[in-house]
Amino acid sequence: MKKVFAGICAIALTIASTGMVMAAEKENKQARQFQNKEQIQVIEKVSGLDAKTVGSLRGQHYGYGEIVIAGALAKASNQPLSGITALRKQGMGWGEIAQKYNLKLGEVMKSVHANINAYEDHAQQIKDKKGVDAANQVRNDVRNQEDMGMQNMMQHRNDQMQHEMNMNGHNHGDMNMNEQHGNGPDMNGMHGK
Repeated sequence: MKKVFAGICAIALTIASTGMVMAAEKENKQARQFQNKEQIQVIEKVSGLDAKTVGSLRGQHYGYGEIVIAGALAKASNQPLSGITALRKQGMGWGEIAQKYNLKLGEVMKSVHANINAYEDHAQQIKDKKGVDAANQVRNDVRNQEDMGMQNMMQHRNDQMQHEMNMNGHNHGDMNMNEQHGNGPDMNGMHGK
């Protein structure tokens, strides 16, 4: 009888703890959804994109920072958002996309950061802590995207320089080999040919 009672207690504890875990997960999900809603409101204000478009891009695995930058570039270039995201999917960096439309990403992003600051200032004035937190999160996401873009650009430049150095060293090495073997361009005339 004790074993049956112990078994029933174990099952009851398992059910209770499972229920608590599920309730906590539901609460966390609701908190994330609310936080996402706040961030989407910030993005709507600073990028001019509507919530449906932001949700669609999130469904395509774009981060909030990417969405803000894509929206800002679409607006500044008078191009459709789909054109900007298509270039991004092709592997172009944000700076490259801006250059394609004769824009400077830094200039475009100045207005984005000013809009985020204005949103945050307004949220502070009306004592909307969630709005302030959402503005900070969006700002951080945008800065992370900008930082990653700078790192990628620097890596690309370093790769180009390394390639050029390798090519110059290779060409210089070929010239030295030709001179050592008497095959240089001026050597033919010296041999009476």
